[in-house]
This record gives sequence, C-alpha cells and structure tokens, in this order.
Amino acid sequence: MLYKPSTGRFKDGYIIWHEGVFYLFSMFGPGPEDQFRSVWLASSDDGVHWKHVGPVIENAPFNIWAMAVHRAGGRFIMNHGSFSRPGVQNILRFWESSDLVHWKYLGRESEVTPDPRWHDPNGRLDCMAVLCVTEDGRERYYGYATGPGGFLRSDDGIKWEGMPSLEIDWGEPGPPPMQKDEGFLEIGGCERINGRFYLVGGWFNYLGFTGYNVFTLVSDNPTGPFRPDPGAYRLCGNSRRWVSLWARFCRTDSELLVNGYMYDGHTYESGQTWLPPLKRAIVDAGGSLRLGYWRGNDAIKGEAIPIDLARTRPAFPSAESQTFKRRAALTSLELEIGPEQGSILRAEDPIAVVTLEAEWDFDKGIVLEGTVKATCRDKRLASPGAGFLLEEKPGEGTAIWLQGFGLTQIGSLAWSDRVAFTFEDVVIPGGAAKAGIAPHIPHAFRLFARRNMFEFYLDDRLVQTFNTSHVPGVQGLTPRRIGFLAQNGSAIFENLRAWQMNLE
Repeated sequence: MLYKPSTGRFKDGYIIWHEGVFYLFSMFGPGPEDQFRSVWLASSDDGVHWKHVGPVIENAPFNIWAMAVHRAGGRFIMNHGSFSRPGVQNILRFWESSDLVHWKYLGRESEVTPDPRWHDPNGRLDCMAVLCVTEDGRERYYGYATGPGGFLRSDDGIKWEGMPSLEIDWGEPGPPPMQKDEGFLEIGGCERINGRFYLVGGWFNYLGFTGYNVFTLVSDNPTGPFRPDPGAYRLCGNSRRWVSLWARFCRTDSELLVNGYMYDGHTYESGQTWLPPLKRAIVDAGGSLRLGYWRGNDAIKGEAIPIDLARTRPAFPSAESQTFKRRAALTSLELEIGPEQGSILRAEDPIAVVTLEAEWDFDKGIVLEGTVKATCRDKRLASPGAGFLLEEKPGEGTAIWLQGFGLTQIGSLAWSDRVAFTFEDVVIPGGAAKAGIAPHIPHAFRLFARRNMFEFYLDDRLVQTFNTSHVPGVQGLTPRRIGFLAQNGSAIFENLRAWQMNLE
C-alpha cells in the first residue's frame, strides 16, 4: 500500500532501524521466484515515505530467498535462505556490512545447513530471525529459522551451531499441517517483551483458515518450551485469502514495531507485492501480543478532504420510508433500518447502503477517521451491524461489516432490487485482531485505502489488511466513493475527518 520497488518484483521484506533511519530489505528479481538473486533496499526517515536505494546485492551466483539483518560485533550481518541444488532449500548464507548499503559475502565457510546430528541435512532451512540475549553476564545469540533444523545458537552472532528442534508444546490447537521437512511454521521473528519471548510465524490451511495467517507462541525462555498464546493465537493474516503475510519485529530507540507485506491481487501470482503501514507491537495485561496503530503513520496525512455527510445519497433502499431513515449533518450520519429483528442476525435482515456524492482519489490514497456505533431501539437486542463500503462501480463494492456480536466480515457487496453480500474474510474473537464491536458503544476507527488495497483499525487495534480483488486471477478495482452501511437497527458515524495521502 505504501511502497514497492520502481521495477521488478520484491517479497518477504525485512525492516531494521538504525540511527533514525528505517532500512527495508527484500528479495528481488525481474520475474518468477527462481530468478530472485538480488537484494533490494529502500530507506525512510519516518517509516512512511520510502526512497529507492536499489539493488545492494545484485545477480548473486545463487538464489536469494527471505532475509533478516542483525547487529553483531559492531557490524551488520544479513542471512538469507538459499538452495544447495534445485528444489533443496537447505542453506543459510551470510553477508556483512558496516553501513547497511555495501555488503560483502562471507563465503562458503560461513554457510549453515541442518545439523546432521539431529536433522535431515536436505530439510528446509530458510531465513533466520536473530535475538541477542544476555545470559550469565555475556551476550548469546539465538537464531529462529524456518525448518526442522531451524533452531541455532551463536556466541558472536556470526558463527552458528545447530541445536535440536525448538521445544513446542502445541496443546489443544495442535501443530500446523506442514510437511515433515518444512518445520512447524514459517518463522518471521522472535522478541523479548516484558521478560517473555514471543515467536511469530505463519502458515495456511490451519485451524479452518484456508488463507495465510500468522500465529504467536510464547515462552519464558529463549530455548522454550514455546506454547500457542491462548488469548490471541492468530496475530494477523487472512482467513480465506493470500493478502497479508508475515510479521517481523523492528526495534527503534523507543518502540517495538512490526512489518509484513501484502498483495494487491487475489494471490501472489495475480498481484504485486506492497509494504503496508507499520504496526505497533502491544502486549496487553494478559500477556498477549497484538498489533496496534502506530502514531508514526499520521505522517501519511496530506491535504484535508472536505466531508459533508448531508450530501449522501441512498443506494439501497433508494428512498427513505417508515423503515429506513437517514439523519445527516456535516460530520455525522445516522442510518436507521428496520424492522429490528431478534438477537440472531440473519442474511435476509434489512440492510441500508448510503454513499457520499463526492468521488475521492483512491489512486493517491485516502485516510478516513471518526467513530462508529451500532445500536437499536430495544437495547435487549444485541445484533445491530454497522459498516463501511468502498464503492468500486455503480451497485458494487467491498464491504467491511462490524457486527454487534463480536464478528467482522469483509467481502463483496452488490445491490439492485436487493442487497447481496459474499464474505471473503472473517475476523473472529480469540485472535489478536479486534473482532466486531460492542453494541451501543462508540468505537474509534481508522481506514487507510490506496489503489485497490485497504487497512482498517478499530480502537487503534488492527482489524484487517485486505484488497478489492474478489475473483481469482482478476485484479480488483480501485474504489471511487466511500459508503456507509447499517443492518438491523441504527449505525451512527460521527466526528468524521478525511485526508489525501501525501505519497508519491
């Protein structure tokens, strides 16, 4: 959404902060993944506006897969996955730099493969997240890589030794459905927060989520045992799509942030890869890791967009009536749709769709903020819904539905003689993302949308990163208008403000 290279393709970005500057590294190539033999670098002074640096490693004599960078002995060390032969991704290769721009390959003597004492040497070994821990008065480095032999240790952060597999107590969720030679998760990062260790990794077709999702495991010790976080196991991702992938930690001098990457297509093969906004890593009172809104993203707000909610038009129903009422002022809008039903929401329950008259420039990107509340006349009912619409063309768009029973659904919405909603993603309780809204209470929201991509926050917690690509292999349309939704009661939108993004 915020950034991608000016040419070629990139993937699996990693951000490191150093002396006030963010550095984004990614695998890079002109075409398919088997042609990724370079590393692309972009830099940013604020974590929002990125400048191309270009390839800092180019046309290596081997594949360069996902990478990570850490500091060791006054220098920077990059590791990345690679292949010993076609189809066998079992090597970590290493580079060093003093300035994060000029890199020197450390040679074959630095390479690491799965330790044959415990692991199949041809098993997967890919991209190692590195954590430095002080133990017994001295620093020790732990490496968490993807693959059965992906747990490593080092005394200097440069020379690594293999370890037995990381101890995982899966408990009730059970392990992901990965092949034996793949490991247990694709590891994105490991960080020590408030004395505990948080390991994040992703996979697909797990726990009923057919898309790619990232999960959190927690331990009191860097060597484990790690256990799934029962309070917020799914950190982020998409339940039925490949849109938002990975989570990787980035420490500044004052904050712990998280970055990932996203697609503007239905899958990786049908879209381009982008960097979404950085998130703030939050550990709540119960010890669960969650992703919050990072205040640094306010730098994306450019010129204010005038809003007049009195200048909205009913899309469905097409006119007000006894069962559909619209009350609007400059920055507030109330939609009431009835008759109110019982406390179990049904697909056939009445829905109201209202859009702004003005078209906005989604190619440049927009930011919309305010409060939203779903309520009903009979407070005993707990199923009113409120939502937002990204109108892509007359009668069609993408809806973000916030239900009063703790559920968020995102998908395609169409209306003519009736309203039809097809959900493509669902955010449920039990994960780290904010799911649904409490009825009768106002909630603060933030919507970021650029081209056909968008990201939604509720009460400064990430809800979802998504796009408008509804059909596999077909690029989603760029929206043109903002709309507002109500179901089974009243939806109240207040204190709305909007800005044009100031990205190039």
